[in-house]
Order: sequence, then structure tokens, then C-alpha cells
Amino acid sequence: MKRIHIHSGVLYRLLPLLLLSAVACFGQRNREPRPVPLDPVVAEQEGRALVAKLLAQEPDQNVTNTGWVRIRDAAGKEREIPMRFEIASAATHWASVYETLPSAGGPGGMRLTVIHSGEQPNRYELLDPAAAGATNAVPNQLTRDQIMVPFAGSDFWVADLGLEFLHWPIQRLLERNAISHHKACRKLESINPAPVPGGYARVVSCFMIESPHGLLHADAYDAQGELLKRFDPKSLEKVQGEYQLEEIEMRNRKTGTQTVIKFNLADRGAGEPGRPGRRQGTQP
Repeated sequence: MKRIHIHSGVLYRLLPLLLLSAVACFGQRNREPRPVPLDPVVAEQEGRALVAKLLAQEPDQNVTNTGWVRIRDAAGKEREIPMRFEIASAATHWASVYETLPSAGGPGGMRLTVIHSGEQPNRYELLDPAAAGATNAVPNQLTRDQIMVPFAGSDFWVADLGLEFLHWPIQRLLERNAISHHKACRKLESINPAPVPGGYARVVSCFMIESPHGLLHADAYDAQGELLKRFDPKSLEKVQGEYQLEEIEMRNRKTGTQTVIKFNLADRGAGEPGRPGRRQGTQP
């Protein structure tokens, strides 16, 4: 697996969701000529190659960070949930962790762990103290039919936090040199041939050509072809050669709701660089 340097750019890879506008990427002007469609065989070959490259990336050190989730309902009412984020690397996999912290609005303690193993399927483990029969020690391993649900009541679904669409069987490159958020990107179409009711059937995403190939934008569609959700990073800037991501936004077009995840960059902490020999078989 290819390892990518994780420092300030780690937050860019952390939510790296759904999860990520119009019919083309932001920044592309209407007067520009439409790109010539790729040959279907070439589009699939290059799409799979891009996905394989993205899934091969992994962190080279453990990192923790705090922040909060701001959820706005359809009536405009907002609430905030403090969060803790973590990236933990092991010999055979790496994990991204999302945990709610205690606040005036709730006890916290909901913890989602997404275990990534390259092109192998993601594993999702959810610990929800509020769930019936739950214990504080035993997380529930979710099935593929259980991940198209909100995490902590937000517009970010469990599948978003694992970039699950990259594991779907149909991947096609739509454009080699698109533009999103004023950055050159590859435009990818991912298709789920058997979506769960209410879930995503298709995602069109834009991944930055420049390393670390971060997700710049994504539109998620339902089985009827209607736009369901839209993902965008906010405040993405390059500082001293590293990309820093302060906020990411998810909008649900059907419910009229919005969720923003904001990272506390001043609170970022890095752990030891990964040593596969020492941590083999361990999990965060």
C-alpha cells in the first residue's frame, strides 16, 4: 500500500465523505465546451485505476482531533454536538473514528469506527449507548443494509464517513481534467446496482489530481435519479505545502437540512508514526 504523509492534511483525508455542482463540478464555466465523453471501456478502466489508487492510500501516523457538528433542521433551528476524531494505523488496516462527546444537549458516547483495508470491504462498528440492549464495551458490527443511516442525527450517514461508494462494483471516469473549487480534479461516477430503499444509487465525485488526491465535491443520487445530497469541503487552503481543511458541509436536498463538521485545527495531535511490526493485529 502507498503511504501518504499525514500532518495538517490528515483532516482532509479524515472525512474525506460522501461524501462530497450542478451537473458539472463547481468552478466550471457554462461557456466552456463540454468534454468529449470517454470511450466506455476506457472510462471503466481508468475509473477502476483511480479508485484503486485512492483506496491504496493510508496514513503514516496516528492523529487525534476535536471539533463539533452543527446541524440545522428544515426550520432553520441549529444544534451543536462536540466531537472527537481519530486516525489509527495498524499493519493490516487503518481506522477512522468518530465519537460524540458529552454536552448540554446529550451524554455523548456514540462511537463509529470505520476499518479500512485497501480494496477489501470496509468494516463498520457502531457503539451507541442509547440503543436498546447496548453495552459500553461491545460495538455493533453493521451490515451493508445498515450504513445508509444518519450518524448522531446528522446529514452525514455512516456510509459517507467511510466513503463507501468507492467500494461499489461500477466505477467510471467521466472527466480526466475537471475543475472543482478552482482545483484540477478527476471526475468519477460510482454506481450501486442494488441500493437499499432510500439509499444512494449513484455518486458523482471530484478528486483532486494533486496529492493527497482529496475529495473536492460529491453529489449523491437516489434510485430514481434525483439529487439526494451534496458534499463540499469549506476553507480548504494550502499552508506551508500542506492542505488544511477546517470545515466540511453536507446538504440534504430532500429534507432541506444541513450539517457542517468543523475541525479544531489548534487541537490537532499526532501520535507515533506507524510501525506495522509492533501493531500487527491490533485495532484502535
